[in-house]
Amino acid sequence: ERLYLQETMSGHPELAEEFRSWNWPFLLQNSNRHRWGLPDSNELFIGMQGAETDAHYDERHNLFFQVRGRKQLLVFPFVEYEKLYPFPVTHPCDRQSMVDVARPDLEAFPAFATASGQYTTLQPADLVFLPYGWFHWLRNDDALSISLSFWSLSTKKERVPDVFSAHDLTLVRRNLEKHMAARFGAALFPQRMRRLLRLIDAGPGGETSDGVVGEVLAEARTLLGAVQVADPEKQDEFLRSMLRVRFEGEWQAHV
Repeated sequence: ERLYLQETMSGHPELAEEFRSWNWPFLLQNSNRHRWGLPDSNELFIGMQGAETDAHYDERHNLFFQVRGRKQLLVFPFVEYEKLYPFPVTHPCDRQSMVDVARPDLEAFPAFATASGQYTTLQPADLVFLPYGWFHWLRNDDALSISLSFWSLSTKKERVPDVFSAHDLTLVRRNLEKHMAARFGAALFPQRMRRLLRLIDAGPGGETSDGVVGEVLAEARTLLGAVQVADPEKQDEFLRSMLRVRFEGEWQAHV
């Protein structure tokens, strides 16, 4: 059994003297310089040797300080979203990959074989910047490894882009799934997403059938057209990539 402590550093007046000794200008100046947004939350992590954090992503920028001990780190860009097979947005493990990246089941998650990540071992006093949406997996190499995260909100774009990047379209993918979850309701979300996949596979005309599922398909096509995915075949490809595997299997087997 391996123990792992995760605790916010906020709300601990007994640590006020300790906090005053930290190099806050370094943190704030770098956040300003790189336009990351000012950090507004933090978390302390202490774990035993071998303790792992499953691959997941944060919807915030993360300045990650390795304070004590060594820690393995594997990261994947946000644009590899599909290949990491995140749990559906209504699942308690939302934002976590269904793939055990240290021991991947490529039969269940074939696209992970082509995911492009980066690996390193963090040493004490190392600092890594984890941008919004980047998947990260971690494992402690030493006993009582200590890390500290400072999170900040990402800066929003001031206008709709003229050309949607792969990162932009990944955001669209997640926001579209949130919209579908709101339309279908959490209780019926999995079943109706599977019906939506069958409707897409059935070919043109599905938007005018199957009640609310057809309505949601029509709404999805309108949204995709607005973000420059206008070709119906590309729309189908985009939607299938959201639905296949993630809504076809048994989620609890991968928690």
